[in-house]
Amino acid sequence: MQACDFEIAAEYLVIAATLLFLKSRALLPPIPQELVDEEGESPEEVEERLRRRLIAYSKYRELGEELRGYQREASSFFYREPGDPAGEIAQRYDVDPEKLKRAFLAMLAQARPEKRSIARERVSLIASMDFIMGRVKARGEAYFSELCEELGMTRDVVIVTFLAILELVARRRLAFEQREAFDDIRLFAVQKAAA
Repeated sequence: MQACDFEIAAEYLVIAATLLFLKSRALLPPIPQELVDEEGESPEEVEERLRRRLIAYSKYRELGEELRGYQREASSFFYREPGDPAGEIAQRYDVDPEKLKRAFLAMLAQARPEKRSIARERVSLIASMDFIMGRVKARGEAYFSELCEELGMTRDVVIVTFLAILELVARRRLAFEQREAFDDIRLFAVQKAAA
């Protein structure tokens, strides 16, 4: 009962009953005068009232269609955002998706196919180890972030540089210092003990 809209259902039933009454009046013989209720509406009045309601309904429906057309037309316009430095006057652009699709497909058909080969850059672990040791010997120390920036700062470079540092520390050629977690890693040469 909560889901039903009783006003709409009642309106529907009134219209259906009125139409049934008019149809039965057209098919059956006329009602004798002595049985006609003087206080109620005559069949002609009922028919006229129903005709007026149907005409009003058709006008509302036509206006609704017209408003839906305006809405469809407005949905194809794109408005410039307020405060756009390009200009104060809002411009609108009428975009027809079908024309846009055809233009894109035409340009795509005219485009020359481009042959590309993507060569993956190879990063050598040994070369990275040599580079790191050269920087540490030249400056006395080096930082992990600086080494990665000098080598190109790509994902492969960062990983290989980190692995090179681990290998140099494991071979006891480098020592490291990191004051706090996630801080930059300082690298320096291991001091050889005098024999």
